[in-house]
Amino acid sequence: MGSSISCVRIENYPTAFNWRIDGFSSLLEQGSGCSVSKKFEIHGHKWLLHVNPFDEKNDGSERYVSLRLELASASEHSYAVQALFKFCIYDRLYGKHIEQKVYHNFEATSAVSGVPCMISLENLIIKPGFIIDDSIIFGVEIIKANKIPHLTLSGTLFLHKDKVSSTYTWNIDNFYKLPKPKAFSGYFNIGRCQWIICLYPKGVENNNFISLYLCLSEFVESVPNTEVFVEYEICIKDQEKGKHKKNAGRCTFIQTARRKAYGWGMRNFISLEEFESPSNGYLVNTRCVVEVSITILGSSGQVPGDMKSTFMK
Repeated sequence: MGSSISCVRIENYPTAFNWRIDGFSSLLEQGSGCSVSKKFEIHGHKWLLHVNPFDEKNDGSERYVSLRLELASASEHSYAVQALFKFCIYDRLYGKHIEQKVYHNFEATSAVSGVPCMISLENLIIKPGFIIDDSIIFGVEIIKANKIPHLTLSGTLFLHKDKVSSTYTWNIDNFYKLPKPKAFSGYFNIGRCQWIICLYPKGVENNNFISLYLCLSEFVESVPNTEVFVEYEICIKDQEKGKHKKNAGRCTFIQTARRKAYGWGMRNFISLEEFESPSNGYLVNTRCVVEVSITILGSSGQVPGDMKSTFMK
């Protein structure tokens, strides 16, 4: 059977676009990959609808149908588009459509967004109402699409030839007497920076875990508009067998306004059950040891505010 793809515009609802695919089985025979609609205009912007019936989750055990929306020629715009939209796979027998809302800021670096794995391909095929006479209709309703100015930050990383490295050890004599919700080590200097370790005995969000962070307190020497790029390893030491619990990273620290400490680490560093187990050696009697190693790799310019870090107030 041949395959034809047609684009359908709902005349009495100009904020929606439907894409009907006749000969859907022939499309499936083409194998993996996205099919992309023609351009359509809604709310003064031109868009493309992407359909991928062969998406897969991490384990690769099943094929899924995914829908994505693209802002056409996003790189040519001097603005971003903040959009709320809804995908739909139509059930033409019972009206039990598969729907999913999405909110996304479309710009040059993220001009495509959507819903991976809306439904498994197997379920789509066997459910009555979605594929009728080998045809299926996918749709997107763009509820709103507002122009917003580009908010772009950039920076330059300068790597140092002569790296500075050092290690600091925080001996905690009685873990159960640490202040709540967070406890701080003493201040220590490495490079031109003053550092501090922050530990949440009952976690930041989950009381069953310990949260642990390395924080930049301040620059020892005042260097305006400078951040520090470091490689660090922070650990809770196994005092008996040397099998320490570790977290490592290579990231940028900055000193923020109001003298907040800017920290990197893990909210769920170690579970209390694992930490308190006598067989692991992390807590001996009530004593534990936290150690951090820091290597100053370089300095850089501004850091985007959405980087995965934590502010310690």
